[in-house]
Amino acid sequence: MALSLDAELEERFLAMAKCGRTAWLAGDIAEAEHRFLESWDMIPEPKSAYDYGQITSYGIAVFYRDTAQFEKARAWAMVARGIYGEGEAASVSMDELAATIQFESGDLDGAYTLFEPHYRKYGRRVFEGHKKGFIDFIKSRKNTGKVDQ
Repeated sequence: MALSLDAELEERFLAMAKCGRTAWLAGDIAEAEHRFLESWDMIPEPKSAYDYGQITSYGIAVFYRDTAQFEKARAWAMVARGIYGEGEAASVSMDELAATIQFESGDLDGAYTLFEPHYRKYGRRVFEGHKKGFIDFIKSRKNTGKVDQ
């Protein structure tokens, strides 16, 4: 069972994360990044022991992916993978995150390689929560067997 932040720290942590989200939505990417990293730093060590360690590392990877900072996204996806640990569910989640980063960065072969085994094993439900462009890409690649160059 993961540890929780004490009430005061959790309140400050959530306020900082909210500031990051507000800045991101306003288009202030530098401020958002600053706030997200500051909220990350608020989680005590070892971060993997705390309930916010997983979701925060995952969220920061998504932020970097969605703001086209792909090297940072890849690095944070690796942080998240380390915190999520071993097991089938963790592997699926982390491979999907990595696949979306590869897809958004233009590495279609890399995206397909990461995502296809899970699609083969779990079928359509593995697409839940993914945007249509990614889903269409995987389905078309699966149907044709084509590997983009």
